[in-house]
Amino acid sequence: MSNIQTSAFVKKLAANGMSTSTRHLLTHGRRILTSPSDRPTRTAALASLKKFLSRPVELPLLENEKLWKGLFYSMWFCDRPRPQQRLAADLGELYLSIPSQNFSKFCLAFWIVMAREWMAIDHHRLDKFLLLVRRVVFFQLKRLREEEWNETLLQGFVEALKKCPLSGDAKVSTGIPFHLIDIYADELERMMFEEIQEDEEDEEDEEKRSEIVDRTPLDELIQPFVTLSKEALLKTLREKIKTDLLADERLKKWGIVEEESKKTFTESGDEDDEGEDEDDEESDSEEEWNGFA
Repeated sequence: MSNIQTSAFVKKLAANGMSTSTRHLLTHGRRILTSPSDRPTRTAALASLKKFLSRPVELPLLENEKLWKGLFYSMWFCDRPRPQQRLAADLGELYLSIPSQNFSKFCLAFWIVMAREWMAIDHHRLDKFLLLVRRVVFFQLKRLREEEWNETLLQGFVEALKKCPLSGDAKVSTGIPFHLIDIYADELERMMFEEIQEDEEDEEDEEKRSEIVDRTPLDELIQPFVTLSKEALLKTLREKIKTDLLADERLKKWGIVEEESKKTFTESGDEDDEGEDEDDEESDSEEEWNGFA
């Protein structure tokens, strides 16, 4: 899309019942949209955006959604792999700048926009949005860690997952929860042990890892997946959670899933569930959602 068309999109977005605050935000968003691969321009625009977002001004959910829609299209128009990787990280890092009172809404707004726009993503653009989801999840978790797992923020993060990507709602493309299942343990591990060198496996590091696991509320972070593994209408979704996440050896090592529970997760029978007919319609697409390395 040309810069003229992109500019028109942003103007339309800004005119669509938007507050002065969000119009101001999209002044910076426009620069990201029109030059997503121009690093100096994008860096300056994101710096301004972070500064504005860090102000202790509460924004309603709708304003956060409109902002994320603009940021979604900044990724849409970003063409080359390295700029895409940098932009995904930059957008994820916005969660480190958001004031506490806006964190939960900013989390939910991201998932709402992803759910609305996901089916429009063509296969040429899919990988960069899978990467964006991965980076956003990591930085959401990192913010929670930096806030020492503040109960209000943690609850907001979990509720955002339950309301949208892990709701089981038929309006949410299965590609979103499938990808989230694929990456969640990876991003939990990366977040928890970010400051420990992977090549250092001495006894002291093992003690550090154990301490980190002990102070991380892993049960709460995994609970939305456990709930969906029991309540999802689609059998493919239930089984994917059980086999690809809840049976992950890392969860067992961290003490979240005991051997007996793991066996229950992987062997429970769901043959009589009403979701099987729907599952047949979705089965052809399962292999497409293998996550983004």
